[in-house]
Amino acid sequence: MKKLCFIIPLLLGVQSNLFAQNNESVVAEMDRLISAGQYQQAYNEAQSNLMALEGEPRFDFLYGLAALESGEPNEAVFALERAAAVSTDRVMRDRARLELARAYFVTNNLTAAENLFNTVLASNPPANVQQNIEAFLQLIEARRNAQEPSFNITIASVLGSDGNINSATSDGLIDTPLVGEIELNPDGQQIEDEFSNTTLTLGYVYPFNRNQSLTANLNYVHLDNFDTDQFDIDNLRGNLTYNWGSERDRFRHGLTASSVNLDGDSFQETLGLNSSWQRDWGGGWYNSLSASYSQIRYDTSTGASNALRDVNQVLLTAGLTRISGSFTHTANVYHGDESPEFDNGGSHNGRSYTGAAYSLLYRLNAQHTPYIRASIQDVEHDDNHPVFFNTVRQDDTQSVTTGWFWQLQRNLLITAEASYTDNSSNIQLFDYSRFKYQAGFRLQF
Repeated sequence: MKKLCFIIPLLLGVQSNLFAQNNESVVAEMDRLISAGQYQQAYNEAQSNLMALEGEPRFDFLYGLAALESGEPNEAVFALERAAAVSTDRVMRDRARLELARAYFVTNNLTAAENLFNTVLASNPPANVQQNIEAFLQLIEARRNAQEPSFNITIASVLGSDGNINSATSDGLIDTPLVGEIELNPDGQQIEDEFSNTTLTLGYVYPFNRNQSLTANLNYVHLDNFDTDQFDIDNLRGNLTYNWGSERDRFRHGLTASSVNLDGDSFQETLGLNSSWQRDWGGGWYNSLSASYSQIRYDTSTGASNALRDVNQVLLTAGLTRISGSFTHTANVYHGDESPEFDNGGSHNGRSYTGAAYSLLYRLNAQHTPYIRASIQDVEHDDNHPVFFNTVRQDDTQSVTTGWFWQLQRNLLITAEASYTDNSSNIQLFDYSRFKYQAGFRLQF
């Protein structure tokens, strides 16, 4: 009997020790998964051990973070509230409060989020944490304002130089298969000019509720080339969009109309329908899908043959965005098809094109964001190009752009950008390259 009394406590002690070791290994595994950005796996691990470890501060913190990044903000709130309330480790408690404030924000508990962010801000955290909190406080203000109808005006203007305002070849002589060499008029060759480009945007947002709203925008763009008026452009564009969805999924359906004048004369009109879907997967991952249908019509007042350029356009786009620390990566692929309205004589204006683009933004701090973009596009027309060439036109276009955003004030952005484009075509007339740089500002009221 004495031996039995001795063995039972010994066994209970061993069992308790093994239980503690198992708990520690679970928490360590969750920490490893979260550090690797595998939030869903960490969330699944937490769910499997919830009964045993719920109430342990470190577990609750990791569980709440994994739930928040896995799209379960309500569960995150409960877990992080426990961690923030009972943790005796100051660093963990402050981190739990920050993540809890973010969870409140995601669940639209704006007052609780604001109060908690201000509590952490009052403790004088590191500069990068302060910047993140200030950004969230601005988002909270914007979201509150978004629950009321709002009207805004934006003015943007740039000055720059364009090495090829008409995207034309630099060659004076063009070799054709039917008549040999032909000499181009200087107006049909590459033209370099300085320019100004000014944009005025009027925007109105009418929210029906937290998840539904109607937006209307009117956008006017004036491009003025200083020495060459024939390529000056005025573009008036309006769109009406219905927005709906949740924190995770957002949908937009819109109607767009635009009118383009070239050197003061009517040139082109477009009417289109579009829809898009964006999903927040958590962990800084977002994807988007969009589709649009447009009718593009050219003015016939200067010649009935302009109607042969009319096309109906279908455009499909898919995008993926990853926000990782100070870096924002965005990749897009798209495919478009433009079918001619009139096959008889206009079939060569039909075309299909496929492209891809990648951009990288780096947030140096709250004011400065440099960026770079690169894109490629392949275009093939539907029919032989008429007159001198008698072949189907095919183009390959590559472009690279680099620039800088400087947030001088909350409503004032300074911009600078330089870009290079190279277009290679199987028809010499359409070969061109283009270097362009510009600098300006954007002011919002």
